[in-house]
Amino acid sequence: MEFSDILDGLRNEIDADDQVREKVLPLSRKAVRKCSESIKMTHKKEFVKAKTLIEEAHNIITSAISELPGSDFVSKSKTMDIAYQELAEAANVLSLIELGEYISPEEYQIPSRPYLNGLADVIGELRRASLDYLRQGDVDKAEKLLSTMEDVLEGLQSFDYPNALVPDLRRKCDVGRSIVERTRGDLTRAVGQSRLVKELADFEHRISKED
Repeated sequence: MEFSDILDGLRNEIDADDQVREKVLPLSRKAVRKCSESIKMTHKKEFVKAKTLIEEAHNIITSAISELPGSDFVSKSKTMDIAYQELAEAANVLSLIELGEYISPEEYQIPSRPYLNGLADVIGELRRASLDYLRQGDVDKAEKLLSTMEDVLEGLQSFDYPNALVPDLRRKCDVGRSIVERTRGDLTRAVGQSRLVKELADFEHRISKED
């Protein structure tokens, strides 16, 4: 076989891979944007809109996945992992804040590694929601979300595998641990201040009655 023919065959294969990649990457980015918008809607308590955006993201990912059989290389390159990870995060943020329930990876056909990493990112979004509740004076809901954050972190830390098997999870757990500790400190201070305010109000009430 001529050397040029060998190169042409390889070039044709890579061109085909590139065509698939050029179809899949924009869909992946679009799905990520939908998930980001969904999280914003969840924090605004617009749960119906958040759910719709999650469903749209899932449909976009499904369309992207349907293109992958056209390229064995792209199929194995984890091109869709970020989109899956964002979907896992957005779906769990919505469900945990609205219902206090987890979304399983099976519900949206999310592979295990992106699901775990997406779940790790949930911790930061729950901190944001917990602080929102604190600002609103709802300590009970803030404490409940902190408890959920602790449960998520504890569960993820049980996956004690090398980074090669579960990429990036250990780093995300380290970040999550710091977020949980800061949130616990914020809650402790807020509860202490609330108790102090109540005690001062009670004291002033008693003094005013004595007068």
